[in-house]
Amino acid sequence: MEMIEIKKGGKYLVISNSGDDAPMKTEGEFVGYTILGEDGAICFKISDAENKTLFRLIPVSGIIAIEFSDEALLSPKAKTEDKDKTTYIS
Repeated sequence: MEMIEIKKGGKYLVISNSGDDAPMKTEGEFVGYTILGEDGAICFKISDAENKTLFRLIPVSGIIAIEFSDEALLSPKAKTEDKDKTTYIS
């Protein structure tokens, strides 16, 4: 299967784990990937109830699903050779 990436600037609905019993839903514009502590995270620009712009970081390990209706929001990830892979040693 080809690796795919979501596109920056696209509007997505992300369902993720929360501290409550019910999952958290985040609807907004995908800004990019980042590091949150030692984990990877995705960053979304969202609007709150007062229409203020906020940024929400969602740890990749907490993502349940990403929903969208436009197939154009997906792009195939460029293939990399094995020499480009990162190796971590601790």
